[in-house]
Amino acid sequence: MKTAELLRERLQLVYRWYRGMVNPDSRMFEYLYFPQTDTFVHEKSPIRDIASVWDAEVLSDFLSRYELRPLIENSLRYYGDYLVEREGYLILDPRRLEEPSSIAHSAFMILALLHAPPPRRTQQISALAQGILRQQRSDGSYKVYFHDLPDEGEELYAGEAMLALLETYRQLKDTRYLQSVECAFSYYDRQYFQHARVAENILVFFANWQSQACRLLFECTQSAEIKQDITDYVCRMHDQIIQQDFYENIEHHPTQQVSVEIACALEGLNDAYALASASSDKRAKHYHHYICTGLAYLLKLQCTHNGTEKERGGFGLSLENRMQRIDISGHAASAFMKSMENGIECQLPVRLTTSVRKKESYPIRRE
Repeated sequence: MKTAELLRERLQLVYRWYRGMVNPDSRMFEYLYFPQTDTFVHEKSPIRDIASVWDAEVLSDFLSRYELRPLIENSLRYYGDYLVEREGYLILDPRRLEEPSSIAHSAFMILALLHAPPPRRTQQISALAQGILRQQRSDGSYKVYFHDLPDEGEELYAGEAMLALLETYRQLKDTRYLQSVECAFSYYDRQYFQHARVAENILVFFANWQSQACRLLFECTQSAEIKQDITDYVCRMHDQIIQQDFYENIEHHPTQQVSVEIACALEGLNDAYALASASSDKRAKHYHHYICTGLAYLLKLQCTHNGTEKERGGFGLSLENRMQRIDISGHAASAFMKSMENGIECQLPVRLTTSVRKKESYPIRRE
């Protein structure tokens, strides 16, 4: 079986799993599922809730499946009620969130709105993006919170904000968003990454979001110099991950790995592969090998035919811990989709290519 064919089959299983993660009362996603007791745990985490809606939208579009549309629309209505105006822009209300409002809340709300079914909520998207722009400092960095609080989570939130601004730029063609990310990219490379401000245990997450944003910046910017700087930056991040034996450990110590780290690393590495390939960089061949290493792990981890009915299609925390988190499945599905888009072909173990024993019928609703 070709790798792309296998990954599409597995993505259909992920979509099936998403449909089982819906709370029948709230008609919104659950966060945690425990297969051993066949129970859900709804943990209040607005950033992850909104991000999961965006994940589901992207997967729905990729597979041309729309059974999750009612959940998407309900979730956007719910969090749309959280939007409040502040000094001419929009943020999510911290009182409703029960936590400080940040650029990450705004970023994922933007991404979810951009990928939502029509009609496009252009005014809300623009007002949320304007809020992120207002958070940018003169050095290019973004202040994380819309309140008088010190930065926290900058390793993830800045890249998420950059990605949201660039997707907004592609839709609305407002050059302020592109210019903002061009300045931010320079800061997070030269003043943040190169100054060793990223802890080793955070690097795969930092590199993931920075890589996603930078790959889109590469496509949007007209500056040949910036394009080259982007490729250098993204490859340096992933080279450092490789040099830390991240992928060697997946191969030689698979039971000691944490799935969310591998899924995030694989998302970002696919972007590094695309950039390296575009510039005929010899590192692309090495990245291809390590993408296959990560794919083999995630394909083995995914529940395909054993376990509970709700468990099938999802990803556990590790090979020895079956607990499932919705954000892990979102990252893994994104890594699968990017691998398909990049034309990744791997020599996978036979057991992985034959693990889905019963083919299901997937009804498609055409829009």
